[in-house]
Amino acid sequence: MKKFIVASAAILTLISSSAFAGHKNLNPAETTFQDQFKGATDVKWQQGKETIKASFALNGFHVEAYFNYAGELIGTARNVLFYQLPLAVVKEIDNRYGSAPVYDIIEYNSDSETFYQMTVELPTKKLQISATSGGAISVVKKIRTK
Repeated sequence: MKKFIVASAAILTLISSSAFAGHKNLNPAETTFQDQFKGATDVKWQQGKETIKASFALNGFHVEAYFNYAGELIGTARNVLFYQLPLAVVKEIDNRYGSAPVYDIIEYNSDSETFYQMTVELPTKKLQISATSGGAISVVKKIRTK
């Protein structure tokens, strides 16, 4: 009889612990993430000194979202293609750099502000540039190639 009671207790413990396994306490960033990015898959979390980063897939894009430790969304970043840039940015790049290759384009969103960073490869140097959605371009860094 004693063995039956011990076995029953062990089974009940196993059942109750597995029943609540999916109900872990979420930190504030995870709660905000679940509210803001429904449908996200392959989520990976990384904690930094001042921010928490979630890397994930959403609607076919690889996205990174940054949160403070209070759980507030600071901003997002995603890779985009040249043809996905705003027309004002495309026109300004064409005016300044002609048909030079443009790659490593990242779109950053923070509150209501959107800007882009990318690399432009010229014959003798590469430029890291930043652009506002309105087409204002600034050179962030120059890298000599030859």
